[in-house]
Amino acid sequence: MPSHGQYTVQKVTYPSHGETIAGVLFYPKNATNPPGIVVTGPYSFVKEQAPLQYATRLADEGYAALIFDPRTVGESTGEPRRQENPKMKNEDMVAGLDYLASRGDIDTSRLFLVGICQGGPESLDVASYDNRVVGVASVTGYFRDRETDIYMICAGCVAWKPGADIGSMKMPTLSRERRYTKHDLSELTKPTGEVVYQPLVDPTPADPETGSLAGLPGPVIWSWYGPWTLKNFENRYTVMSDVDHFDYTTVPGVAKLNKPALIIHGDNCMNPASAKRHFESIPTGQKKLIWNNEVSHFQHYDQPDAVDRNVGDIAAWFAEVK
Repeated sequence: MPSHGQYTVQKVTYPSHGETIAGVLFYPKNATNPPGIVVTGPYSFVKEQAPLQYATRLADEGYAALIFDPRTVGESTGEPRRQENPKMKNEDMVAGLDYLASRGDIDTSRLFLVGICQGGPESLDVASYDNRVVGVASVTGYFRDRETDIYMICAGCVAWKPGADIGSMKMPTLSRERRYTKHDLSELTKPTGEVVYQPLVDPTPADPETGSLAGLPGPVIWSWYGPWTLKNFENRYTVMSDVDHFDYTTVPGVAKLNKPALIIHGDNCMNPASAKRHFESIPTGQKKLIWNNEVSHFQHYDQPDAVDRNVGDIAAWFAEVK
């Protein structure tokens, strides 16, 4: 069993596409040239949320674990603030691998990726094209395909509850910003050039007729994100983010993934059908699916027993990677 808290905490910065990424590296004590991991969190994450919970435990398992604020978020630089762009986060993840490889005190032959929620499929995507990555794990993934887009939109419906039949629900009208195409970006700014923002989360369910004025509406999502709004979590995002978000898919990358891959999911996580489809599409024989129906989506983020179990499974899986 690992001894808890056996790591140093180093605030670090590294460049990514002209901006400065703020990160924290948890480096195991009494370790020489340990393997490295970049940990990426859920949609709209800051490093102090779910990534912190996983990184500290992974450091206890002997990994140098890096967490970071993506560009435009938290302590990292970049404008406009709170631009939610998955491709940019992937680039920041790759820049994190660059940083770990540049230090000289990390085993560059053993670099891994771990992602939670949206960060899970993004990590699978990056692992499919970055040859330095030797293994990857996704926890309760927000898998980016069209069915999941529909699932997410319906999740904000008035009567939605966990376990509801999404296919039987009335599809809410997409709010105006979510109908934009790349050609309409000029409408997403005010005449002064000021960027248009709206709340990221709101406890009020979306109306099936008029949609929602929050990016992630409804009480289920608010149950986790809501308390963070009292901890200096910036509850807004640029409306133009929806164009980048809905334009991104993890399907092609995951279908090319030839690295050892672990997916942790369950019936009470986001769109389990999509998780199974993604897992089945991974061509490598070195893959594993852990299906846990006892833990719900947000419990995987930071509930101690759930995270402990997940990190144990991740560390055991990575230890098998040769």
